Amino acid sequence: MSTAAISLDKVQSCVDALPALPQAVREVMQALQRDDVSVERSVHLIEQDQSLAARTLRVANSAFYGMSGRVGRIGDAVTLLGLRAVSGVLLAVSFTHGLDTLRCSGFSFRGYWRHSMATALAARLLAPRLRLDPDEGFVAGLLHDIGKLVLVAHFPAEGAQALALARSADVSDVEAERATLGLSHAEIGAVLVRHWRFPAEVVQAVEHHHQPTAAADPAARSLAELIEVANVVAHALDLAEEPLEVVPPLDPALWLRLDLSDTAALTLLAGVEQGVDDMCRALTL
Repeated sequence: MSTAAISLDKVQSCVDALPALPQAVREVMQALQRDDVSVERSVHLIEQDQSLAARTLRVANSAFYGMSGRVGRIGDAVTLLGLRAVSGVLLAVSFTHGLDTLRCSGFSFRGYWRHSMATALAARLLAPRLRLDPDEGFVAGLLHDIGKLVLVAHFPAEGAQALALARSADVSDVEAERATLGLSHAEIGAVLVRHWRFPAEVVQAVEHHHQPTAAADPAARSLAELIEVANVVAHALDLAEEPLEVVPPLDPALWLRLDLSDTAALTLLAGVEQGVDDMCRALTL
């Protein structure tokens, strides 16, 4: 058994020292957590930050939403996308801005984003089949691998070691991380998402998306199952363009619960593939 090269206490110290997110993102996230969110106030905050406003409009006008060139106001964009989804995108993009991921040999920032967006879009499209909220599924899917960014930006040598093992031994990232570091990107991600004060079910979904049965709360387990299957769909599509892609195993019973016909499954795959290109182009990722 390996000795952990990175402890959760060390991860927590790193997360606590992260720069503050933009004011608009912080205030919208805080309001969502209190369930007293004012859409008008949130729209105003986003409008005051030119960078956030531009990103919001680019996403709303992406071909994925079928409104290309027709959304010119932030209020209309929030109505179309959902405030929770808008805040999730802005948070994730704001967090990655300025991160140095180049020091971690073997890590592809572009590949990371394409896979995360594919998982988010698949989760949004599949959520109704599991009677879950599409916006929450989208956000959890977008953030499910956020721990990888903490790992490669703040612990680049350890991250490179895990990536090298995954490729040389043809094992999943999680297996390689646990073998070399003693913990996984999912556990690291949960520390960050908890720091951002997301609901407990989102924290648990991020932490347990590779093993949903480990989630203690039934709601969190359901969300983790959604992210697990969305993650598998994203890996199967290989939109990260990883030459040694490893598709995680999936419980056949979970796939059957989605009740997807062959036609519906093909439509899902095509929608995710096109959506990733549209969304990443809109966000210039």
